[in-house]
Amino acid sequence: MKQSPRINMALFIGLAVILIIISGAAAFSAAAAPQYGGTFRTSMGPPRSLDPHMETYPQTSSITNNTNNRLIRWNKDMSGFELDLAESWRRIDNLTYEFKIHKGVRFQDIPPVNGRELTSADIKYSIERASGMYGKRARFKHKYYFEGKLANIGTPDKYTVIFKTKEPYAPFLNYLASDWAAIVSKEVVDEFGDLRRKAIGTGPFMLKEFVRGSHITMLKNPNYFRKGFPYLDKIHIKIMRDPTSIISAFMAKELDTAGAYFFQIPTIKEKAPGAIITKRKSFHMWVLRTQPCTTTYEGLDAPFNNRKVRQALGMAIDKEKLLKLAWGGAGTVQVGTVPNFPPYSLTQADQIEYNPEKAKKLLAEAGYPDGFSTQLLTWSASYMTRPAQVVQEMLKKIGINAELRLLEQAQYFNVIYKYKYPLALHVMTAGYDPDDWIDHYFGPHGHTTTYKWCNPKVWELNEKQRKIIDKDERVKVIQEIQRELMRDGTHTYLYTQDRFSVRWPYVHPNLYWHPNSPIMGEKIWLEKQK
Repeated sequence: MKQSPRINMALFIGLAVILIIISGAAAFSAAAAPQYGGTFRTSMGPPRSLDPHMETYPQTSSITNNTNNRLIRWNKDMSGFELDLAESWRRIDNLTYEFKIHKGVRFQDIPPVNGRELTSADIKYSIERASGMYGKRARFKHKYYFEGKLANIGTPDKYTVIFKTKEPYAPFLNYLASDWAAIVSKEVVDEFGDLRRKAIGTGPFMLKEFVRGSHITMLKNPNYFRKGFPYLDKIHIKIMRDPTSIISAFMAKELDTAGAYFFQIPTIKEKAPGAIITKRKSFHMWVLRTQPCTTTYEGLDAPFNNRKVRQALGMAIDKEKLLKLAWGGAGTVQVGTVPNFPPYSLTQADQIEYNPEKAKKLLAEAGYPDGFSTQLLTWSASYMTRPAQVVQEMLKKIGINAELRLLEQAQYFNVIYKYKYPLALHVMTAGYDPDDWIDHYFGPHGHTTTYKWCNPKVWELNEKQRKIIDKDERVKVIQEIQRELMRDGTHTYLYTQDRFSVRWPYVHPNLYWHPNSPIMGEKIWLEKQK
């Protein structure tokens, strides 16, 4: 695996998050009657492709969440599910899930599907495709959601789908509700070979234009199955990268909404006092990580083969100060492996103590009373170099002299995925289930792709939590896993950044706290300006 597609510059401009506060102009009353019509104008970075089963970029799901549906989807605050294509579902037993889909749902009236009715066969095909069953497996980035987990997908009639797992699989519904379990048509895949440039589904909007480097336009689907939706006639997305240009376009009213950095907020308040500013938490977590463990602990290089050295790193970092210096304090100090995902996340009661003197004692006990020299890698973007410089200074205070090695982003990922480096300032991110955070980074070496660690206890506990259907019991095991990883000291979990977005008062948004759902256009509406 090369450059992580999860850590893209566009992610740092207000995507994938939970609503915390609204400031600026007063929010409209929830009782305001929605109005039909209009074009919603926004911006985002360029999508690499439009294939929801092969991609990981939120730019992709900004399109496919509007052109396609899922069986179920997360609700706004990720506290539970909403029905989507499914009109009902039930768990028959700990292995069996039955879904009844709406009758009369039709694919968009575009060749090669030409408005035909959606059936249970489309659900079966889509989940099998997401599992990597059709085409080159390596291209299906979320195949681990379902691959090897399902014993059978039954379609007893046109409107019923029955999933049977091989064993109890607690993350199943969470993954089924993710953006990456979108329902697609076999005919479209067969016609075009893949979905890189085509997005044809059952969703509220139809893809009209995808002009690379310029714009994406989606038109209202007049035959959408959910009556009364969408409100908008059109969504027009400008492809833009530069944060300054984006805010300039917003203040010139060329955009109805835009993402913003925390340091742009004072200017927005001054020059666009009528704008509504939204601050939200994110799923992207800055971490200080040590050398991966690809074989056994004994295979690690000194000094990071000593747990006390790894633990000393955590005690050397003043996380609150780091967040303030690196990101103006606009974020949340983190504790464990699963950030901002209650009830699975750890609380501040489990926080590593900031104690440089104790850190020095741990180094002395490990045989490094005078500290040591090492190297700290990260990539050369300001949101990485600034915190890296602060971490460097904090480590120096306990005797660790960390030389910064700043690489271009692609080069950085090429280096770290060789799994041979001393220290790295990194950004972890995952998706819709705590299993995604744990197994993807710390699972058995045959599973994990983005980091490798060799703690069999973690592997055993993670296998255990997957089979626990009772949520309260599962939470206990997941928190136990996080505490074990913190004792290992493999990562110091630093902070997640707050994301900001701005909109004009006539925009009535549909904000979701999803890792990859920046634009959910189904219920967005625009108040006609007088």
